[in-house]
Amino acid sequence: MKGLPGTLHSGGASFATTRWSVVAACSDENVATAVQEMAVAQLCRDYWPPLYSFVRRRGSSPADAQDLVQGFFSHFLRKKIYAQTNSARGKFRTFLLAALKNYLIDSWEKDRAGKRGGGGELVLLDDELQRVEQSYISEGASLDEEQFYEKRWAIALVSRALENLAVEFRAGKKEEIFRELRPLVVGGSGVPPQEEIAARLQMPLDTLRSHLSRLRARYRALLREEVARTIGFADDVEEELRQLKRILIAAA
Repeated sequence: MKGLPGTLHSGGASFATTRWSVVAACSDENVATAVQEMAVAQLCRDYWPPLYSFVRRRGSSPADAQDLVQGFFSHFLRKKIYAQTNSARGKFRTFLLAALKNYLIDSWEKDRAGKRGGGGELVLLDDELQRVEQSYISEGASLDEEQFYEKRWAIALVSRALENLAVEFRAGKKEEIFRELRPLVVGGSGVPPQEEIAARLQMPLDTLRSHLSRLRARYRALLREEVARTIGFADDVEEELRQLKRILIAAA
């Protein structure tokens, strides 16, 4: 696999704080083209799973869905489709889905042999592809393709925020605390009692609750940053966060 510049796969710095709105600067001669392309490529990579799930929902096999999404991203970056919109307004997820639909209309009947890999751009590792497919299968069939895309997009945002949070806690005792408290941050069924976790960590309950409070606050901040990456200058981050919550609740 050929890693993208500026990603963890290539050993470079992550574009964790890069916003979709950076693409609004495509017409700004003061912003390097490479920076724009790397920003968009990283956003595409982060949100590959929702588009894959959308194509699967339309009836494509796993292999065909992989080929179509890979071909789409190759086309999206090579033709600079992202530069054809005013990204100061509008959400990246909405623009990306519309661009994919247009691509599918043009490509569905064409021979897709040879598209897999797309010249080394945005290729996922086999275990990544397997996780995306397993996630798709486990979601059930109660949502239509666009609702399913919205749900997978929301999950991708949450996952990115949690991944960034985990990176911050990968050191000694902090990693153990994060591992134990992560279920309480995420929520859901089957969450162990705080008293049980405090006993395993051999710390007072009040201390554990202080750690949990800070962890939740940091998670909210990271999620807010992640949302901000995918909306334009004129969009409201708080409203997008509320929409994210509505999507997850409706799909639960």
